[in-house]
Amino acid sequence: MVDDHGRVPAVFGRDATDVVTADRTLRDAALAVLTLAGPHDERITVQLLESLKDFKDEETNGFHELLDVTGVPHVLGQVRTPADQALAAWACHHAGTSLGLADVVTDSRDQLRHLTATLPAEGWPARMDRSWTTVIDGASSLGQTAVLVLALHAADDGSPAWSAVLDAAAQHLRRFVSDDGSWAFLTPRGEPDTLHGYRMRASALAALAWAVLHERGDATALEPARQALHHIRTHHPHTGARGFWDRADAGSQVRVDPLAACHGRPDSPFPAKLMGDHALLALAAGKVAALSDDVQLKELADAASTELDRYTDPQAGGVFQGQGSWFSTPVDPTVPLARHVMVPPRTAGAFAVGNTSYVPFHEKHAETQFLALRAMGDRTPTVHAAPVLTEPLAPRPIETDLSQVSTGRLSDGLIDLPGYLRWLRSTSSGLGYGLTPYRSPLGLRSDRTAQTFSVLHVVSDLMALGEPVPDPDGLLAGVFATQNPDGGFGEQPGLLSEAFTTYCAVLTAKVLGGDGYDQKRCMEFLQACQHPEGGFGNAPGYPCDSWHSNLAVLALHALGERPSREDDLVAYFVSCRNSDGGYGNQPGSPSDTFATFRVVDTLIALGLRPPHMEQTIDWLCGLQTASGGFRYRASAPESFVGSYHAIAALYVMGAQPRDVTACLAWIAARQSADGGFSRHPGGPSETTDEGFIAIQALHMLEQKLNPYWAVIMT
Repeated sequence: MVDDHGRVPAVFGRDATDVVTADRTLRDAALAVLTLAGPHDERITVQLLESLKDFKDEETNGFHELLDVTGVPHVLGQVRTPADQALAAWACHHAGTSLGLADVVTDSRDQLRHLTATLPAEGWPARMDRSWTTVIDGASSLGQTAVLVLALHAADDGSPAWSAVLDAAAQHLRRFVSDDGSWAFLTPRGEPDTLHGYRMRASALAALAWAVLHERGDATALEPARQALHHIRTHHPHTGARGFWDRADAGSQVRVDPLAACHGRPDSPFPAKLMGDHALLALAAGKVAALSDDVQLKELADAASTELDRYTDPQAGGVFQGQGSWFSTPVDPTVPLARHVMVPPRTAGAFAVGNTSYVPFHEKHAETQFLALRAMGDRTPTVHAAPVLTEPLAPRPIETDLSQVSTGRLSDGLIDLPGYLRWLRSTSSGLGYGLTPYRSPLGLRSDRTAQTFSVLHVVSDLMALGEPVPDPDGLLAGVFATQNPDGGFGEQPGLLSEAFTTYCAVLTAKVLGGDGYDQKRCMEFLQACQHPEGGFGNAPGYPCDSWHSNLAVLALHALGERPSREDDLVAYFVSCRNSDGGYGNQPGSPSDTFATFRVVDTLIALGLRPPHMEQTIDWLCGLQTASGGFRYRASAPESFVGSYHAIAALYVMGAQPRDVTACLAWIAARQSADGGFSRHPGGPSETTDEGFIAIQALHMLEQKLNPYWAVIMT
């Protein structure tokens, strides 16, 4: 990651030859010094310190916080974020001490004194302008206060004045403590910011700061540290999987929160599982567990470390940024999503698709690497091998005739079909289709910018409905333009390759009869996505799950290829099976309709009979509610997307829901006034994804869809 001048780009792809964001941030430069510099290696310490000095603002007191790819201070970095400024001063102190540079040590302490003199007078703001005279963000940050405490402790000169300054910062830290954790922010009035609730990173940093204060003799400091960590342990776990979500609301629930994202400080409304946060959690929980002899916190530290292992690339090295999720309900995450959606503009490593920005989670952010290295040390991460397949599955030959997609039109009066077709066709955009027909909508709604994902939806629905696909050659040209040199496809030209978007591109090409792309490189990319555990991830080295395994294998299937380690894949799928007959997204995860469809569908595509298929059918049928829809998991709410997966899983196994009539009505009731479909009756139309779900599911319920089409077009 580090070049010969000690410089670190903000975001990498697979390795240092694949730089995603070449700009440099002050935080990364400081973390590089704190992680890599020291008396063990004078050369790298000198290089990293000189690189950090590139950020020094010679005109004012402090550091620039962002350097352009050319090394010029960027206008967006002309601010003063207390945590980043403190981190930089701490790093200079660390390097200066290691190298015996008294002037660097003195200057770093002066920087910290200036910080602690300015912040209390301004109400401990989250951000100020370059001159330290204007408050840009008057809220106060738990994480920033914690970093300041840690930096002051590290640079302590032993004087009473320094202790007084540290005590003042510690006193401010106490103001964040809630009944069972610590608020992530205080409002400019000094009150708890309940809109933004709790943040895992801030709580972990606060626990580290409290631990330091305990070691300095504060007898009351250990309890708030334990409290902050136990709040994470209790309220942040990923439902049905491993790891911890980055946030919880004021009621300690993990949920999608558009209000906090759109009416507070810029952020994605969607929670995420971030490996940088897990590294800090491992450090904090391990330290506090050792100080308090708390067994549960020791287990928390181990869980965070295990997740870091899982997101370490066993092929190219480095730690992936994390994992996101689609949400079938506002509070219970289900389907894995290897991207963080609707991130603020100018987020490191972000791409814009129309009015929506997202960060691919198979990127490797410099910040994540340094935090993970700090937490993991030099230990070698555990990489699990594929399970052993003890009993081969019975063959189940699959008919691959695609001469017709459907055997007839949907029943008259079931839905407003002309209205839906008008809505669907109006998503046309250039050589492709967007997620909605809207050019520049407000709120969280996507626009009609063309993307690979939506092209597949629209083509699928037009073909299922027996409608002509306009300009297929133009569509294919647009799709093929998204292929990257590594052979995979992105959402749009220039975006990173994913198994997810590669599946969309390859299947679009298959059903439209196009072959004008590099199929050999595409197969190589897909095969490289197979993980040592046997399943496939969204990118080479990325952790595997049943969801992405299904997409990667179907793309290979469409290319006439099979997985290179097919037995390992089948064994992985079988290990996802639970005693109730359903499947989890990973081995040990509870059964849900999403994963169950993905597993049985892939096995059928491979020409295999899913094990104990009758039990799986019974389990799926038992999830149907009296209203006609399906719960996506036992005791969970009904889910529109989950219902599609249940219907499709039953269909590819040759079965139907117990009450088909009620299910037809349940789906039809979700058509919106403009012709599109919503996940909820009476709601505004959402995307071509919801339209695809409705049209394909209705055809399956009326038994009018070619079973092979249902297998491959997921």
